[in-house]
Amino acid sequence: MLRCLEPGLSIIVGTTDAKGAPASCRGIAIASHDDLATVTVFLPVATSHEAIQNIALTKRMAVSSTNMADHSSTQMKGTTIDARLATEDESAYVRSRFEAFVQGLMAYGVSPRLARSVRHWPAFAVTLKVEQMFEQTPGPNAGRRMR
Repeated sequence: MLRCLEPGLSIIVGTTDAKGAPASCRGIAIASHDDLATVTVFLPVATSHEAIQNIALTKRMAVSSTNMADHSSTQMKGTTIDARLATEDESAYVRSRFEAFVQGLMAYGVSPRLARSVRHWPAFAVTLKVEQMFEQTPGPNAGRRMR
């Protein structure tokens, strides 16, 4: 289960508005300090306005993290318990995770210029209370609840 916290992941966050209309954005980094009871996802300020708006309205969020090399993927769903601007103390962590993501993209032929053009800082830090976790790796266990 902890593979969903590795460096270099492709992270996508999904939210819905009060009417259930979906919105998504890219996450840049993910962290947990309590064995996945909660996760903090870092969302670029430049591209997450709709997601942040939805979180303020519904408090609901889904986070998918995928390892680009083997497509192992995990989805976490739950209730947000905090949303704030990330601090300067967190910037080194976010930047290191972004650099690992860039290296992953470049390994598959994405140009360095294009890979580094993804906005990543400043970021919001959104903490999710993980209520459901699902295996999303393609194969016979896809969709299986993990806990």
